[in-house]
Amino acid sequence: MAKLKKRILRWHASSSPQVIGYKLYWSEGDDVNYDSHQALLGNVTEIVLPDGVDSFKPSDGQIKFGITSIDELGNESDMMTLKAPYQFSVPKAPQNFQMVKLEQFHTTHFTVGDPDQMEAIELIETIASEQNQKSFSSNKQKGNKTAVSHLNDFHLME
Repeated sequence: MAKLKKRILRWHASSSPQVIGYKLYWSEGDDVNYDSHQALLGNVTEIVLPDGVDSFKPSDGQIKFGITSIDELGNESDMMTLKAPYQFSVPKAPQNFQMVKLEQFHTTHFTVGDPDQMEAIELIETIASEQNQKSFSSNKQKGNKTAVSHLNDFHLME
């Protein structure tokens, strides 16, 4: 699911006392008019898009908006329009995302006693043991302070 920046549409309330709410209109690419997509908003003076209007579906094109006042009989005022086009679209996702195994090792230095680093040592020991059982095992059995694997200059300090 893509992330889309939210926007707030705001307007000043109608000064007519019989107004009970507002109606939002929108059009994709064309001029907005009374035949455009619409949603009854209630008696509010701002709306957050796209979340605040269930029927509003973001698209890839430019969108123009209009707002009207509605009275208790259902009559609508003239439409105030937002002429500046807004885009509610997201860029296309990157393609071919993958991880590639490399043959080189990354050498790190650490202090003995850190629990996270000890887990790393155990993991490295397991891998080294599986890949080079004889060489690694013989060095550990002799009680050497340093176990050396012959795998690409890999060194493990105990």
